[in-house]
Amino acid sequence: MRVILLAAAMIFALGTVKAHADAAAGEALFDSAKCKQCHNPSDKKKVGPGLTGIMKRTDEAWTRAWLKNAVAVWEANQGYTVELKKSMNKADKPKPAHKTRELTDQEISDLVDYLKTL
Repeated sequence: MRVILLAAAMIFALGTVKAHADAAAGEALFDSAKCKQCHNPSDKKKVGPGLTGIMKRTDEAWTRAWLKNAVAVWEANQGYTVELKKSMNKADKPKPAHKTRELTDQEISDLVDYLKTL
């Protein structure tokens, strides 16, 4: 009986463990999800800003929100978005839509983990 209870507890515990972020998976996603068409993983500007130090210029909550829905964050015009618009001379312009698919929460976590390495 104890073996069955222990096995059931282990299965339950494994089922409730949240997946962890993976910087290597985030880097692969950055390369494959068309992120690098517009952004460099350096400080060099492309269409969008270079991403080196992005996690020092903003916070994780802003970055996660941006990766989830950049247009909504752009329109909210709060926090780092104000600085971003100024640096891009786009204070009064709409945000061009990202031409990428919607990211899952796990993909966002992986990308954030990767961005922390830049």
